[in-house]
Amino acid sequence: MKLFELLDIAKEHGISLIAGEKGINNNVKWFRVMENTEIVEYMDEELLLFTTGVAIHSETELIDLVKMQHIKNSSATVLHIGRNIKKIPDELIEYCNNNNYPLLWVPWENSLPRMMKDFSMAFIESEDMGKDLENALKNSIKFPEKVETYVPTFCQYGYYEDEVYNIVIFEFTDLENLPNKNEYTQIFKTIERILIVSGDRSFAIDGNGSLLIMFSGYSMNIINQITSRILKALNTTGYEFIVGMSKNLKGITKIAESYTQAMWCVKMSRKQKKTNCIIHFEDIGIYKILSSVKEKKILRDYYNETIDVLDKYDKMKGTNYKELLKLYISNNRSVQTVADLLYMHRNTVNYKISKIEEILNCDLSQMEVRMQLYMAFCIESFF
Repeated sequence: MKLFELLDIAKEHGISLIAGEKGINNNVKWFRVMENTEIVEYMDEELLLFTTGVAIHSETELIDLVKMQHIKNSSATVLHIGRNIKKIPDELIEYCNNNNYPLLWVPWENSLPRMMKDFSMAFIESEDMGKDLENALKNSIKFPEKVETYVPTFCQYGYYEDEVYNIVIFEFTDLENLPNKNEYTQIFKTIERILIVSGDRSFAIDGNGSLLIMFSGYSMNIINQITSRILKALNTTGYEFIVGMSKNLKGITKIAESYTQAMWCVKMSRKQKKTNCIIHFEDIGIYKILSSVKEKKILRDYYNETIDVLDKYDKMKGTNYKELLKLYISNNRSVQTVADLLYMHRNTVNYKISKIEEILNCDLSQMEVRMQLYMAFCIESFF
């Protein structure tokens, strides 16, 4: 965005331009509170900087700070006047005018958090930023090894390489009846509003039947709180959601892994028909192990070596042995339960169990055999 595009929002909060008017065409990538020269050394370029003066002890320090902010190619500086900074030195005004560096001021009593919220909204609604972040997130998921396709963009907008990252997925329960364009827009805006009010370290993108949220630098407790607020708000839309949340993983190259974890939670929730509740990766049991298998062919081969032969037999003979076996294992070998669920006689169930053992060449009385087959059924649900 250009600085002049933000001036209307600035005026609503009592922010006024006092010097450097010729620089209002400066690009602004994001905003930060910046209080001392030590931090300025490590900041990105093209930032709108807010300075409250909490670390300033003299006019000389204030002048030096703003000069360094300019030298480091920030876009403009907003000074909070009235408490720590009593007035703006003439020397500083002259410097900013001579260097076309925009200097703005705002009364101390005006709320900084409210300014942050509105500026966040402006940036989030910026099409360029939204598209950049969307593409960067998609690239980080699809091509995690190609860091050049996403790391520079994330860093450009203040998402750094060594922070912790978390992915939360909201997937519509009924994928056959998705909301229309207007409904979807309102749902997306609801999520964005909650994210903006909660801070400036997250954003959402469209995932075709799902909504992906990336969090950066938040604790798991805060992410849970924000996600719960979103889910509560979405419960009023008339649509049900499946929600999966990854662990906090450190490092920008871990975003793909975070996405995989969240997606496994979504898949498990769908399998178990859980809706409108948050499923955490920490709580999905055996699926945590399966998700760690990088080569998916291994899982496919495992399934083919266990259950696939029964699946093919059913298709060829028109039987339901695989369904019966799944019920038998998941109900702790209770023949009566399986008989009730399938409306069969106990003897019929016993006969079919014997037939299954013959087809698979196994002994279902052995726990190890049942565990292997249970694992195969878990794998099947993710193909």
